[in-house]
Amino acid sequence: MFKKVTLYTNRLEELKGFYEYQLGFRIVEEDEVGFTLSIGESQLVFKKSERKAFYHFAFNIPGNQFTLAKSWANSRVTLNRQDGMDEIYYANFNADAFYFQDPAGNVIEFIARRNVDRMGDFTVDSLLNISEVSITTPHVKEIGHRLEEMDIPVRGNKGIEPHTLNFLGRDDTFLLLVPPKRVWYFSKQKSETHPLSVELMDGRQIDITDDGEFKKTDAGNPISDKLEEMEFSGVALLKQKETWSTAKGLADRANERPNAIDTRFGIASGCKIFTAVIICQLVEEGHLSFEAKLSELLPGQFPDFPVTIHQLLTHTSGIPDYFDEETMDDFEELWRERPMYTMKTGSDFLPFFQNKPMISAPGDRFQYNNAGFITLGLVVEKLTGQPFIEAVEERVFARAEMAGSGYFSLDQLPAQTAFGYIEEKNAWRTNQYAIPIIGGADGGAFVTANDMVRFWERLMDYTLLSENMTDRMLSSHVTGESGNYGYGVWIEQQNGTATKYHVMGYDPGVSFHSGYYPEDGSVLTVLSNKSNGAFDAMKLIESALASKAEQI
Repeated sequence: MFKKVTLYTNRLEELKGFYEYQLGFRIVEEDEVGFTLSIGESQLVFKKSERKAFYHFAFNIPGNQFTLAKSWANSRVTLNRQDGMDEIYYANFNADAFYFQDPAGNVIEFIARRNVDRMGDFTVDSLLNISEVSITTPHVKEIGHRLEEMDIPVRGNKGIEPHTLNFLGRDDTFLLLVPPKRVWYFSKQKSETHPLSVELMDGRQIDITDDGEFKKTDAGNPISDKLEEMEFSGVALLKQKETWSTAKGLADRANERPNAIDTRFGIASGCKIFTAVIICQLVEEGHLSFEAKLSELLPGQFPDFPVTIHQLLTHTSGIPDYFDEETMDDFEELWRERPMYTMKTGSDFLPFFQNKPMISAPGDRFQYNNAGFITLGLVVEKLTGQPFIEAVEERVFARAEMAGSGYFSLDQLPAQTAFGYIEEKNAWRTNQYAIPIIGGADGGAFVTANDMVRFWERLMDYTLLSENMTDRMLSSHVTGESGNYGYGVWIEQQNGTATKYHVMGYDPGVSFHSGYYPEDGSVLTVLSNKSNGAFDAMKLIESALASKAEQI
């Protein structure tokens, strides 16, 4: 029944810390005035309020995991007790329950339905949905009748009782309608009237006002609703003076683990900008020049490629590519002769292009080239004496404080990482056998949305490069099929002035866009674990921002 429940609190930051860090719940949307938690197929929202408020709500969990869930909770909070007991069996519901409270005084119930079983240990992913939400009002009878008109029946069809607790709903989800000053089970808290909103699975919404009155309104956030219509799966984050973010879809479809704001996603070619940053650092340090030739830097590997570092950075080198996007359209074809699980370093890609002829004269034209960035990674390894991935971790991720980012092997993905999904007719599969097992200089890093904010901010405040070198990297050096291009970065301009710097990446099961807007310093990042969707989501958000600006 419950798609989203919105409650209010004057202790927003304290609650955010409690649910995110103490309990380990996943935040799927947040801004300056609230945050949203993923509760199985439901969402629980806390919004900032000036006045103190508390509620009773319950989460459904599998019946066979009750003992595990209780142990999990005991290690994080103090369970409430009543008559010396810290649990109870409700025969009328065939369910076991335990209770605890959060810092705002909300009375939280975990209710284990004995008719539902799940295998494995109890984790936050074991939460099934929001089971119960309290509505405290002096207008019990009136509110009850309005809910009945919405086809939300009183349990047992016994009518609304104005002076006691009423259960309205079906199956295992209920609205608890109660008058003020009733003591909640397993607590000393007396029910109080506070505002709340409930969005039902069918889109209908129930709003209760400060004084317990009822009103129905249409659901919604237009951008969030449109992303759902698009079946977007991933995270979108906009950092302006205030931050807005949302997470949709599943990071792990088999186990129904939802995407969250801090989920890591693959970004395919979006990480070419990290390679470009390191090359620019090496130039600043005097180890390299933009006019140095590949055939001189790595003569044993590329004696016949007399192309410059500048040309490699701008896709104008003319060297052959291991995946020519102008002539090839199936990335997975590459692994028929050389399995993807053997592609662990830049050198592993050399047989694909090392001995092929040049496809155009150096500097002749722009042609997007993945192999060019593979060669830049090999240059990085020679000059730093480090494996490429270690160089990025030290020179980019550490300096930009991108703690959630990395190059992870697909068969050893860390926690909070989304699987990439390829959809085929009425089926899906992961992208584990469709892309190289680990990323490198041309693509394949994993990042979080907040880490991309940190990257852009550290690039623009000259933490990663000097001001002069940053300006050179972000200057338009060539025009490609998607606009102007600097070093590893696309550039949109109006009247010769940059309006947007952005990177993008597409692989089977991966789509990614991230942009920095110099006019106001805002950052918009869209990460998706599907083969498409990031571009449309980014344009949707940009269009909404443009419309809002016009209204202002």
